Amino acid sequence: MSKAESGALSPVEAAQETLETAVHHLNEPSQLALLKNIYGGLLLSMGGIAATVASGGCPSLANSNPGLPRILNGLIFPLGLVFIYFVGAELYTGYPMWLTMAVLSRKGTVGQYLRALLIPWLGNLVGALLTVFMFTYGTKVVSEDPYKSKVIEELSSTIITAPWHTILLKATGCGFMVTLAMFIGTQNRDGISKALGLHLPFFITITSGFPHTVEYMWMAPTAMLMGAKLSIGGFLWKCMLPISLGNLLGGALFTGAYNWYVYLECDDGKKSRDWFTGQQEDGETVT
Repeated sequence: MSKAESGALSPVEAAQETLETAVHHLNEPSQLALLKNIYGGLLLSMGGIAATVASGGCPSLANSNPGLPRILNGLIFPLGLVFIYFVGAELYTGYPMWLTMAVLSRKGTVGQYLRALLIPWLGNLVGALLTVFMFTYGTKVVSEDPYKSKVIEELSSTIITAPWHTILLKATGCGFMVTLAMFIGTQNRDGISKALGLHLPFFITITSGFPHTVEYMWMAPTAMLMGAKLSIGGFLWKCMLPISLGNLLGGALFTGAYNWYVYLECDDGKKSRDWFTGQQEDGETVT
């Protein structure tokens, strides 16, 4: 079965393409990387607005069936990631996977790696804050109950009252699932398959309540403007630091290092290629 017929790359081909993307990001002009990440912050935050309105608008349902609003949130929020991938914008959470594969392949310099982490993070923050002030707080779209209470309660339960290490561990799970979504998005070639591949792992992390860096760049300032008891210092130390670090660890270890070792270092790709192409091995068809 050819790639055109299957609509997908083999895992090793996807790993090779992911490494090529990593090298591209190491050499990408800073102003272009900044702009693409600002746009990514805007798009993901717009998904956050829609998910908050949908899941927060049914408080009685949350009281009787608390899992259903989580599922609704998980179904809607990932649309922002799908849009980001389709239009070529970027998110900080994808870079740990890319940069880990690059550093293990001995590509780039320390300065390039630092720049490739800092600029996306700042760009996403700018995009998220633009959404907060222009399209969330400015439009009052979630400034009335039940949406206001939903946003404040969410920040309180997941960040303000949660232990620092718990936030870190949950964010690590998010980093794992989000980079897996991006890897599967790279692997699939047609639009519907890409959309599903991007959506389903992100659905897992949003439904599970695992925090995403850019999600909280939007949600935490929104809640703070509406009265949540979190200072700017608390936002940086208790919210951004453990979430950003956890997303970095999850993407680097569970997706970047794994795919590099299995498909690039150990060259497990021959079996993958044979499975996808139906080649002959020792006179027998690979199944």
